[in-house]
This record gives sequence, structure tokens and C-alpha cells, in this order.
Amino acid sequence: NLKMNQNLNNTLEEQLRLIICEQQNEINSLKSTIKVLKTSVKEEQEAKYRAYVKYAKLKTKRKKWQTQNKYIELS
Repeated sequence: NLKMNQNLNNTLEEQLRLIICEQQNEINSLKSTIKVLKTSVKEEQEAKYRAYVKYAKLKTKRKKWQTQNKYIELS
């Protein structure tokens, strides 16, 4: 909690000022958290995309290898 300004009386205005300051600190903290979460989600989505692309390439290579070697999959 923020300390009251010693030069001001414990007035409603001072109480409201303290509430506003605390709320602004909380807003700033939440904005920072949102930024971190957005970055994390973006990185995760990019990693999933890269994994899918790699999977698709490997699947294509496997099919090509099976065709070249006349391999018949039993599944």
C-alpha cells in the first residue's frame, strides 16, 4: 500500500488518490502479464506450425521412399 502524503489530511480526495495509484499499478502489472502471455502464445503457435511442416515433409519423404522401394504398409 502507498503511504499517505504527510502534508495532506486524511481526506476523501487523498484516499481516492491512493486507490487510483494502486489501481494504476495493478493495471501496469496486468499489461505486463498480457504482453508475456501474448509472446508465449505466439511462440507456441509458431513452434506448432514448424512441427506440422516438418511432419508433412517427413510424411512426403516416407511415401516417396515406400514408392521407390515398393513397400506396402499393412495398416
